[in-house]
Amino acid sequence: MGLRAQMKRAVVSVAALSGVMLASGAIAPVTQPALAQRCTTTAGFNLFGGVDSEIRLGYAIDNNERRSTRARYFLKVTPAVLSEREVLELEIIYPQAFEDNSGHFDNAEIEVREGTGRGGEVIPTSEIIVDTEDNTIEIYFEDAIPESTSFMVVIDKVRNPNRFGVHYFHLDALYQGDSIRTQIGTWPLDVAAGCNN
Repeated sequence: MGLRAQMKRAVVSVAALSGVMLASGAIAPVTQPALAQRCTTTAGFNLFGGVDSEIRLGYAIDNNERRSTRARYFLKVTPAVLSEREVLELEIIYPQAFEDNSGHFDNAEIEVREGTGRGGEVIPTSEIIVDTEDNTIEIYFEDAIPESTSFMVVIDKVRNPNRFGVHYFHLDALYQGDSIRTQIGTWPLDVAAGCNN
């Protein structure tokens, strides 16, 4: 008898023995208490379609339930995707489908924090404009963000859409010395995925 046939027979024997023991009560099924779901998402891995890895940005979402009015988005930016120049302003463009499914930023609190994870010190802004007609969030800083600085945009009290969807939030930045914004990257947000941090 070949090795493959011996392996197959051994697997079938173990499976049959386990079934008999479980049915007879010799092995009690083990149940574990439900654990709180965590929904931290990073830049991720992409096999087919989606956002190219060179421009895919990492993020995390708290309270990521459908219709949640307490969702908090942590939209991360690392020096790897930025030019080696100071950043003067940011523009986030979000899809119309986000609002079409009753998602909105009407009561949102928006700030920019230094660092990674959940962020550190708040970076002072002079103005933040949420334009629901053009589906943009514009962020203007009091002082330019120094080059090679990791930071994140934190959007708190977001009203999540009524159903799950992948929403591409695009980031453009105005660098020191430029007159127009440059595309930086995209956050492929799994919004209303039904998990909490």
